[in-house]
Amino acid sequence: MRTLLIVGLLLLTSCANVRQMANSLMSLRDMQFRIVRVENMRVVGVDVSRLRSLTDVSAMDAIRLADAFRSKRLTTTFTVYLEARNPNDGGGGSKPADLTLKELPWQLYIDGKQTISGSIRKEIAIPGGQTSAPIPIEIEVDLTKVITDRGYDELMSLALSIGGVNAEPTKLMVEATPVVNTPFGVWKSPSPIRIVNTEFRSR
Repeated sequence: MRTLLIVGLLLLTSCANVRQMANSLMSLRDMQFRIVRVENMRVVGVDVSRLRSLTDVSAMDAIRLADAFRSKRLTTTFTVYLEARNPNDGGGGSKPADLTLKELPWQLYIDGKQTISGSIRKEIAIPGGQTSAPIPIEIEVDLTKVITDRGYDELMSLALSIGGVNAEPTKLMVEATPVVNTPFGVWKSPSPIRIVNTEFRSR
């Protein structure tokens, strides 16, 4: 009889632990992302990040840009900075949970056009309720290959809107599929997240 009672207690304890783990897993919130800013934009070597409008382009730079556009080689480089936020701060009766971003395969879109892809270079640990340091993504694209139906002024205005002095990178979107290490094991997003600059998103 005593043996049966011990077995029964062990089963009840195990069930309680399983339920607690299941409840904790269900309450675990997904990591969230947003675009923070764009820096160091250059178009065929011309520093766009210091320009407010096309009228700020010097005569020599204007010639270089126009020649590159006519040659269909408007090589553009810049750095997109993302932030990742771990919302699991222990609020609402749940336990704080630390998360580690193991992988972040991404695809960049410029004004709705698909461009290049890549992934982060190292894992990023984010304690519960905290936000990561900005995560740099280095970009190199040819704007004339990405957007083929616009003229010189339109492409340069697009570049200024993304990386100029008064830039708001609303024309950028990063589609990513995070792989996250949680207290319960590795979790991969079942579908890509569309990361924008207006808000943190987890879906």
